[in-house]
Amino acid sequence: MKILSLNCRGLGQPEAVQEVRSFIQLHRLSLVFLSETRCFNDSVERLRRELGLPFGLGVGCYGRGGGLALLWTNEVCVKLQSYDKLHIDVMIVDRLSGAEMWRFTGFYGEPRRERRHRSWELLHFLSNQSSAPWLCAGDFNEILDATEQFDRWCA
Repeated sequence: MKILSLNCRGLGQPEAVQEVRSFIQLHRLSLVFLSETRCFNDSVERLRRELGLPFGLGVGCYGRGGGLALLWTNEVCVKLQSYDKLHIDVMIVDRLSGAEMWRFTGFYGEPRRERRHRSWELLHFLSNQSSAPWLCAGDFNEILDATEQFDRWCA
């Protein structure tokens, strides 16, 4: 199974959607988590279709930022655990037996520094929800090194 987690910073341009679609097809991705889609709830379904994935769910954006989408193919069976504006948490289930195999959380950290403690509190809460193997991926909005503050084109 191949997974992509992408902070797309909005997919408003048709060229951006086509590029992501091409990447998904080229690499035969099974599970795709997108953060900062800047899509409202009704747009996530359109985005799912445009990206060529049969299944998905989303959390609409609030104001000018945010928005999450988790999209997947037929080969993945997903059971929703929880979601809010900062995460989508699912259990990956064996299609034949229905057994819960592992867990995926698509995460988007609180962008405002003074609220980042909420992100870590949420992660701590989620970590206690299951003992299944867990993959948590996304944009944590945390700077670990001062060089991360600069845009890659400013070197």
